[in-house]
Amino acid sequence: MGNKPAKPKGKYLGKLLKKFPNMNFEELFNIYEDFQTQSRGTGRLSKSDFIKVYRRAFKGNSGAKTLAENIFQSFDTDNSGYVDFEEFLVGLSLTEASLGGSDRETKFKKLKWAFNVYDKDRSGTIDKQEMRSIVRAVAELAPNDSFLGSDSADGFADRLFEQVDANGDGNITFEEFRRAAEINETLIDLLLPAPAV
Repeated sequence: MGNKPAKPKGKYLGKLLKKFPNMNFEELFNIYEDFQTQSRGTGRLSKSDFIKVYRRAFKGNSGAKTLAENIFQSFDTDNSGYVDFEEFLVGLSLTEASLGGSDRETKFKKLKWAFNVYDKDRSGTIDKQEMRSIVRAVAELAPNDSFLGSDSADGFADRLFEQVDANGDGNITFEEFRRAAEINETLIDLLLPAPAV
């Protein structure tokens, strides 16, 4: 095999094309080849490999590590400590889906995925420190941090947290997160930038 990525079997690609109808064969194959290269032919990315990919995509920016750790956790749906190709495709399709133009099911899945990125400890709620951690990372990565206004990253996170925590109990549930995103559809896209490839 050498350094060249293994070609996916026809049945495997066919199965994936049915699961991800928004992708065509060429797109899927290119993503597969890139994934195989990044995983050095193993077909799965460890957390450290995943972080390296994000650091390269964000040109070594220190905020990439925090964001990559949280995104890795949300991609690793089976909690194996690795992201396999199918998990990667699911995560990728959700991060690229637009809330504005998506169907109801896709919107829900994207919101759930975004919620899981924030919910670092997997408690089922987001606390103020988790919100601050992600907002700091995004502020470091964003080419233009104008979304912060005159606030610091922590100040912006605290203000956002207060708006989303509808019942004021100090934790954001998925339902509160979902309602806030429905009111402001750009919220998720603003706070979870994708790397420019």
